[in-house]
Amino acid sequence: MPLPLTAWQQRITNTEVVKEIGRLLDDHTYLQIASILNDRGLRSGENNSFTSQIVARIRSRYGLMSRYDRLRRAGMLTADEMAAILGITPQSVKIWNRHGLLRGHAHNDKNDRLYEHPGNTPPRKAQGVKLSQQCLVNEVIAQRNKEVQCEE
Repeated sequence: MPLPLTAWQQRITNTEVVKEIGRLLDDHTYLQIASILNDRGLRSGENNSFTSQIVARIRSRYGLMSRYDRLRRAGMLTADEMAAILGITPQSVKIWNRHGLLRGHAHNDKNDRLYEHPGNTPPRKAQGVKLSQQCLVNEVIAQRNKEVQCEE
């Protein structure tokens, strides 16, 4: 008769789930990944529903690169770095992101963001000009407008 599995062997997360977490980290935060995995009916090694903490633990335990490190490797900038490039404050970077002038990507569930480099023609401060008229990233505003629309 084969020996029964030890407790730790019984709690190992399926390798396909670990690979899927690795793929999802490119585009999603821990909480989003947990939701996606739960929607697919997948379970953790302890047969629990996924939470952001379980996803974070699996990422760490299996040596997967964090979302922050993936975005940094892709050339994303912090708010301070972006502010230095544009000659504005980090708070203005966040405001410009909300208005679609800059593209930001959440790297955690607290909505902390890293920002895409603005390129050769970055937005600039223009006193007296509405942010909506300064828009460099038109498609971001169009995309956000579509998300807000609803039918009654």
